[in-house]
Amino acid sequence: MLLALAVLLLTLVAGCRGPAPSSDECLVINALATDELLSRQGEITIVEGVVVRGYYAESLEGQPTFMDFHDPGEGYFKAIIWGDERTKFPPNPETYYLDKKVRVKGLIETHKGMPEIVLRQPSQIWIVEYENAFVTRVIDGDTIEIEDGQHVRYIGIDTPERGEPYYSEAFRANSNLVAGKRVRLEKDVEDKDKYGRLLRYVWVDDTMVDAELVRQGYAYSYSYAPNLRYQEHFLRLEKEAREQRRGLWNRY
Repeated sequence: MLLALAVLLLTLVAGCRGPAPSSDECLVINALATDELLSRQGEITIVEGVVVRGYYAESLEGQPTFMDFHDPGEGYFKAIIWGDERTKFPPNPETYYLDKKVRVKGLIETHKGMPEIVLRQPSQIWIVEYENAFVTRVIDGDTIEIEDGQHVRYIGIDTPERGEPYYSEAFRANSNLVAGKRVRLEKDVEDKDKYGRLLRYVWVDDTMVDAELVRQGYAYSYSYAPNLRYQEHFLRLEKEAREQRRGLWNRY
């Protein structure tokens, strides 16, 4: 019975290896982790690293733009923009992203045995910029207040409202993760919602709080355009929580 449950858990957590991974164990992979990236061939993956070299091979067939995360680039992950897609991206992407920490999202493919992602849309690559903040108050399961008085609404999730089942549990889970802590705030496309709250993914060290609440079963995946960066990840975690009857899913 225990073996069957372990197999089911491994099947449900798409792209993760190992028993009972944390919510972010499979969320972002280091661009220099070649073996790990190769093991994810054929999977949609988010890769993070600093672009240390970029060049536009205009004379080659397909006119590719290469972005390397290691110098020399041989034997390591690359991101590629083909010439017919180049105009969709910022001008001169080989220098625009140079020396910046970025995240690249796409299907892991291989060329000459090394991992790569082909970028077809600018939404597949973004510069990682964080705001640091201190949490002064937890308002509910998906909203906090930071030291300047602004309210931060977590992107991509929704938790029970006051008076609804599991409101208190979601509030406690969020408090356990962030209360009185320094956090990093990651922006997607929109800065604020219609109520004036900052829209952010919230990180404590290497844990994304939004995702961890979904994994624990105290939040639903609730993404809406244009803030869809981690939508697939939240949906996978929700499926895992639902199948394992964690948190609020225990009532179904």
